[in-house]
This record gives sequence, C-alpha cells and structure tokens, in this order.
Amino acid sequence: MLEKLIAFIMSILSVFSGFMFKNYDTDFEISAGGINTNGTVTITEKTELAVKDYGKKFNYYGIKYISDAYLKCTLHYVVKGEEVTEDFFLEPAKKTTVFYSFIDNALDKVKAEDFTELTVEPLNSEKANFEILASNVFLREVPKQEIFIETEKFKLGVDLLWGGALSYLEDLDSDVEAVKVNGKIKVDSNASDRYDTSAVNKNVNLINRNDTGRLVQQSYYGTVGAPYEPGNYMGNTWNYNPVQGGNQYNENSKIVDIKCTDTEIYVKCRPLDWAKSKEYITPSYMEAWYRIENNNVHVKCRFTDFSGYPATPRTQELPAFYCIEPLNTFVYYDGVEPFSKENKLITNNKLGFWPDEGYPNFTSVEQWSAYRGEFSDSFGIGLYMPTHDTFLTGVFARGETTEKDPSKAGPTSYIAVVKDYVFESFKPKEYDYYISTGTTDEIRNNFKEISDLV
Repeated sequence: MLEKLIAFIMSILSVFSGFMFKNYDTDFEISAGGINTNGTVTITEKTELAVKDYGKKFNYYGIKYISDAYLKCTLHYVVKGEEVTEDFFLEPAKKTTVFYSFIDNALDKVKAEDFTELTVEPLNSEKANFEILASNVFLREVPKQEIFIETEKFKLGVDLLWGGALSYLEDLDSDVEAVKVNGKIKVDSNASDRYDTSAVNKNVNLINRNDTGRLVQQSYYGTVGAPYEPGNYMGNTWNYNPVQGGNQYNENSKIVDIKCTDTEIYVKCRPLDWAKSKEYITPSYMEAWYRIENNNVHVKCRFTDFSGYPATPRTQELPAFYCIEPLNTFVYYDGVEPFSKENKLITNNKLGFWPDEGYPNFTSVEQWSAYRGEFSDSFGIGLYMPTHDTFLTGVFARGETTEKDPSKAGPTSYIAVVKDYVFESFKPKEYDYYISTGTTDEIRNNFKEISDLV
C-alpha cells in the first residue's frame, strides 16, 4: 500500500515538475521541431505556418528564428474551450535569435492548450526572408507581483502588474525614517532625532507608486495624426503614448518576459497606450535591466515600436521619475566646470505642480538633479542621465503628504530628463540612467564616479 502511495505522489510531482522552479532566470530549452519552416521562407503577405501539436498546457513559449525584416505574428490557441489569438512581434535578426513570451493574462494564472496556428506578416518591407529554426511551449511558474533584489545599500523592486517599472527603492544604510510633524510627513536620515519625535516608518520606499503614471518608468510620445486615432486625457486630445506602467485607468501593461538573478532583474513588457483602455495595447516592447552597482542603481532601457505610425518630432522623458513628496527641495549643479571642486549647487524649495508652473526646465552640465529634505544636509534621491543635461521638474501638492507610507500618497516630486528627437517605428531606442541617494554631496560624488567611467 505504501509503495502505491509513493508511486502516486511521484506521478503527481512529475506532472508539475515543469512548472516548479526556484529562480526566474531558469533557462528554457528550445529543441528542434514545433513550428519549423525547414529553411528560409519568403513572406509577402499574411502567411500561415504549420504548427506541431504540442499536446500540453502552457503559459510561455519560445521561438528560435532568423529574419531580415520586422514581423507581426499571431498565435492561435485554446483557453477553457475557446479559441484565443494574440499578437507578438519579432525584430530583424541576421543570426539565430530566440524570442520568449508569456501568453496574455499569464499573471492571472491563465493556461493555454491546443496551439493550433501561427500567422506571420512583414511590417516594414514588402517581403521578409524568414526562418524558424525551432520552437517550444512551457509551463512557467507565475511570478509574484513584485520582485526584489537587495544589497547592503539598497533594496530594489519592480511591479509586474505595472510593466516591470521601478516601484520600490529603499536605502538600507542611511537610517532613513518617516516622521509626522503637525500632521504632515517628513522624511530624512535619523528623522526621529532631527524632528524630536518618534518614527512612523523605518522602511521608507523612496519611489512614488500612487498610480500607473508615477513610478520610475519609460514613456514615449508619438503621433496624434492619421492613421492613429487619438485618445483623450483630462479633456485633452492625447497622442500615441506607450507607457510602461499602464494607462490612465490603472490597467496594467502585459509582461512579456522576466529573468531575475541575485544581482539583476530583466523585464520585457508590451505597454498600454496612456489615454486608451487596455484593448488598445500598443504594438511595441519596452525592456529594462535593473542592477545595483555599489552606491548607485543602474537601469538600462530599450524601446522598440512596431506600429508604423508617421515619424514625429517630440520631447521625450528619459525617464519619467517620481519620488516621494517629502523630499521636495530641488537641487542641481549650475556651474561650468563639471564635477570639479567648484560646488555651485542651486536649490529650489518652491517648485509647484509642473503644468501650473509652465513646465520649468533646468540645465545642469553635470547631467544630474535631485530632491532632498528641507535642510542643507538632508537625505535625498538623485537622477543622473549621461549625455543629457535638461530636466523638467515639479512638485505636486507640496507639503501635503500625510500617509506614513509616502510612496502610496498622492503628493509627489517629479523629474524627467527631457530630450527632443523624432519618434520612429522600427528604430529601437536605448538609454541608461542612474539613481543615487544620500546627502547632496554624497549623491554628487556617487555620480562623479560614474562620469569617470562612461
């Protein structure tokens, strides 16, 4: 009897063994077979490719391919007896490349079966020379909503329901505390001593996560003209606006892929269009690599748009950065000798909400700016973008934070590194930014170390 019970348990475990793994960076083997074009196929219109019957449930798939053009692909499969389709997009690849993706709604534990059809069509050219070398489907563990990495200096987290945008950053060695003074929240190092009161929060998240438009995230502005059909935001006609976190309705972008090790989080998402509902998910991908490097957070961003909308010159946020409002004194370098002994720092503790203030821009030749508390030696958080020196800034509801977790409050302090360039489909955009914390001098010194390397 015992032997039968053990055999039964082992059989159950074997069924789920493909679903259980310890780390999000697990490799998934794509063996020969599955969808296989058996050599290069020239595609001039929407083309159906033969699909092998995998015979198992899945929530994740991979395709190994070569292509000389951008492609739109449509997957057909079954969920709970109903046929479902979803689109994915492939970039050109001269050498063998692998594309991985979760299916739609995988974070809601949806599982697919009966992968029945794949169609492919070229996007940026009249024809595509395309070869699928191999493919496979998998049953991956469903990631938690928030994923973290941690060092002695920082705890960093991303929110997968909001496109894997940076949603959590805690300084672990600066004794940062939140206190309540006259009903309003103050944040500083050793704030309980500085304000002579008890701390209400000793695990302060420095990133504002009040809604999908906050966070620290990628956001891009494109056309408002045909064939794009504009949305509406706060009574204004709104342009094409892929946003990593989601849309104005707090609906979430789709997580396409994620890998997480002890030192890095990689996230790929398909963002929503800010002014439209989730049905209008954009034909684009955003990727982000998050690393903690000594006293700094290093984030690499990549954006690829497949819409084919008209090229449009616009001012872009690289990135959009929202921190907690109690850090509301804006600081930047206003000298002419970057990272020299000349300590010409300008502070502004009167910034208001940016549209009402006429979108104030500041130029810092050291290419960083920061928000800190009310004292000259207060704790703060800064943003550094090598090669870009113009910052759009503002504070919403200055001095009005009352929640002991200011990261969830409505008031917020904002920075965007702004740059004018032409938004174009089929031309990936990449950039890096850095975040540091501490006193203003510490932040500046941390960014100087980076400037010496880049």
